[in-house]
Amino acid sequence: QEHALLQDRFSLSSSSSSQRRARSGADAESDASGVALLRAAGGDMDSGQAPGDSYFFCPPRNHQSQAYAVPLASPDAFEPVLASHPPGSEAVEQAIIVIHGAAREAENYFGDTVRIVASHNKQERTVVVTPSWGEKICSAGDWTGGKPNHEVRDDTEAPYWTVKRPFLTTEARSWMFGGGSDHSARSFEILDSVVEWIEVNYPRLRRVVVTGFSAGGQYVQRWAALSPEGANGVTRSR
Repeated sequence: QEHALLQDRFSLSSSSSSQRRARSGADAESDASGVALLRAAGGDMDSGQAPGDSYFFCPPRNHQSQAYAVPLASPDAFEPVLASHPPGSEAVEQAIIVIHGAAREAENYFGDTVRIVASHNKQERTVVVTPSWGEKICSAGDWTGGKPNHEVRDDTEAPYWTVKRPFLTTEARSWMFGGGSDHSARSFEILDSVVEWIEVNYPRLRRVVVTGFSAGGQYVQRWAALSPEGANGVTRSR
């Protein structure tokens, strides 16, 4: 049942040593539908917020022990991610990158995907990674709880995309289209950096799967078509 929900909820783009193929999965436009699916899958979304609000929290409400700061090419910037295995883990052979929907509920997608992977006994060799496209200022120190990181200072800030009302507009979700953040970093380039970070930090990695739901699924399809990260069977970091 969980496997079926995973297939229904996500549109997938997979990369095996750099070659990506995108296919359509669920393409829900309504954020309220995304909330309903999360709850049906056993998600832990706090019902105290109405659909349309942002679920990006810095520091994370949950999973801070699994929060990491990915350095970006943009000066003094990092991308906040959650990762189910610490960098350097030699057991990892597959990565699943999960892109959240319009409500920026990365923590919920992370928890749900980790549980589904575990239900198929794939957790030891699979790292689940969820980037967050936040709408507020977040420092690396706040995000990670001060984990040692020689690449990113604690006062380094993450890019953010300010929420504008009404919530479900192109302007409010410019990250969906690869758009620049308030700090000028572009979301497609940020995901390229996340892929590179995974390849560098998990030395036995053989396969990367990129998946997203609703706004995240649309983003993944556009990124897979437009990103220069993979070409001619190789990626920039391999």
